[in-house]
Amino acid sequence: MGKLELLAPAGNFECLVAAVQSGADAVYLSGKAFGARSFAANFDNDEIKKAIDYCHIRDVKVYVTTNTIVSDSEIDEIGEYLLFLSEIGADGIIVQDLGVLEVAKKLVPDLPVHASTQMTIHNSEGVKALEKLGVKRVVLSRELSIENIKEISRQTSAELELFGHGALCMSYSGQCLMSSIIGGRSGNRGKCAQPCRLLYSVNGKNKKAFYMSLKDLSSLEHIKTFKEMGVASLKIEGRMKGPAYVAAVVSVYRKYIDNPQKIDGNDIKLLDSIFNRGGLTDGYLTKKKGPDMFAFDKPDNPYHKETDELVSNILNEIKNEKRKLILDCKAEIKNGEKPKITVLGKGFEVEVSGEKQVEKAKQSPLTVETVKTQIGKTGGTPFEFSDISVYLDEGVFVSAGELNALRRNALDLFEEKYLNSFRRNNKEALTLPKLSDEYFDGGNFVCEVTTVEQFLSIKDFGYKLFYIPVDLIQKKPDIFAECKEKTVIVPPAIIDESVCENIFESIEKLLNDGYYAVLAHNIAVCERFKNFNVIGSFRLNIFNSYALEFYKNARVVMTELSAELNFRQIKAIKKPIPVQVMAYGRLPLMVTENCIIKNANQCPCSKNSFITDRLGMTFPIIKDGNSCRNVVLNCKKTFMTDAEKLKNAGVSFSRIYFTDETPDECVKISDAFLNGTNYRPQDFTNGHFLKGVK
Repeated sequence: MGKLELLAPAGNFECLVAAVQSGADAVYLSGKAFGARSFAANFDNDEIKKAIDYCHIRDVKVYVTTNTIVSDSEIDEIGEYLLFLSEIGADGIIVQDLGVLEVAKKLVPDLPVHASTQMTIHNSEGVKALEKLGVKRVVLSRELSIENIKEISRQTSAELELFGHGALCMSYSGQCLMSSIIGGRSGNRGKCAQPCRLLYSVNGKNKKAFYMSLKDLSSLEHIKTFKEMGVASLKIEGRMKGPAYVAAVVSVYRKYIDNPQKIDGNDIKLLDSIFNRGGLTDGYLTKKKGPDMFAFDKPDNPYHKETDELVSNILNEIKNEKRKLILDCKAEIKNGEKPKITVLGKGFEVEVSGEKQVEKAKQSPLTVETVKTQIGKTGGTPFEFSDISVYLDEGVFVSAGELNALRRNALDLFEEKYLNSFRRNNKEALTLPKLSDEYFDGGNFVCEVTTVEQFLSIKDFGYKLFYIPVDLIQKKPDIFAECKEKTVIVPPAIIDESVCENIFESIEKLLNDGYYAVLAHNIAVCERFKNFNVIGSFRLNIFNSYALEFYKNARVVMTELSAELNFRQIKAIKKPIPVQVMAYGRLPLMVTENCIIKNANQCPCSKNSFITDRLGMTFPIIKDGNSCRNVVLNCKKTFMTDAEKLKNAGVSFSRIYFTDETPDECVKISDAFLNGTNYRPQDFTNGHFLKGVK
């Protein structure tokens, strides 16, 4: 049974102290930029350095979140930030953007990288792909079952990190654009407005409820299983919460990690009292889905049950220094020589001498016990001596003040030497390479359909490529075989571990049969099909030139850019391969493991399912492939026909995406884009092309 790291959140320094003093093995925190919780207080650079030193001297690791997608205008800034984090001794960075990974590999190759849950890594193929890139740890999607995690662990060697306690997102992390579209606040850039915590109705019914607000996760009862599976780290969510919450949750999880046992009801009561959204759930770990996981009644105003007394008691518990770095000490006190103390531990050794020579005692000579007692007074420090050996000449005297000064000086010197060992010296003047920017003719159109009828209505238009779901091809192979050399196979957005190999084998067979390419929603697909034509999806969240360079090096032949980019940002991206954008269609805003329709007791899901928000905006819901997994679509259709702006931005291909359109509508839209007719949908949006996101 391996060691399971307890990883705690720190939204500010007070929370960091609470985490450390309550028993965390590691903390994760963010600077003032590039963190996925930008509304937390977070740390400026001086505070980060102070935090890292505070933790290291208490044998606690610090991982810094750089897990937002970044624009080209921010590349220099994040490069300098990564150099700073490396130099001050951060134990690792947490990354979503593969462009940031590229920058880190070039500038700070010795700084360990953890793949954020925002990368949507949910199967062993994804983990393996990141292993090949040198990623040390992968934070898996929250939606995985114990069975899936066990299989992923069996097949891979990277460290695996799981979310163990705290808020659950409705959408797979990294696949949510709802906050972005509704209010311009991008979850991928750390500014999620939490639209899943709002009221909705389902399929036009009068009843409104919080159909997308999950209860908080608690995995206490599965800790022993996690350890047996070889999970490396268990993460507590909560950088927006206070020190009492952090201290309470860390202390409870510390208890059961150290000694897996039957859960004490008082511990559950404490977790319930300190914060909850209508109760706790163990999430998807046991494959259970449905209404029991949700807080339908009041999730926007969590049930705070804690009393001032409870908070005060918790905070009083963490005031005293509990975390000690265990060291050994040798003292030599010889007549006629300066007294000397040597401190040893963690592979380091320091030696300090007093200022005065030792003299014969005039009255009461020192004893060994007196020396040990005086030197061992480390109560107010983060140090503790497990062994103190003393060589003492008979009949000599050194004052208590001198022994105290020796101890303080030795510990100060040890602390300095020990902390310096974490810092990296970036001696070489490392620079980022200049990226190529080739021009590709614009004005090309590709089309993605979701039904056979849609395809039949537009197949004779001049589309360069057709994007067809793999399950549709399998159902009607004869219909699509005639244009297979122009067909891109579209897999589900989420490929569960249990069906991953079957789906990949089916796709490989089609590619070997002459289908043009496969669409990659995830790095797993890029790696698995690197010997075939791979086209990148908008789900890869490519937001900058280095991310695009990464996928070019991953042998992707063409890719769609992030749907959150504006024209100016698209133009700034260096384009070594052709890029496309979605010029028409309902942008997918969420991929959810739970069926929203079923939660409202309106199963089976129909093709006409939808949710309606408090403003009366209607968001259609379709399936992700053959699964009951939901894809929530935008209430408005993106409609961007300005060919000149697209071409000036360097866009090679415009994707037309049909979801709930009738065949007749597909024809009208295709005519508008390819033949220049004046048709416009009744209600449309320019998406983020003009304004972009915060």
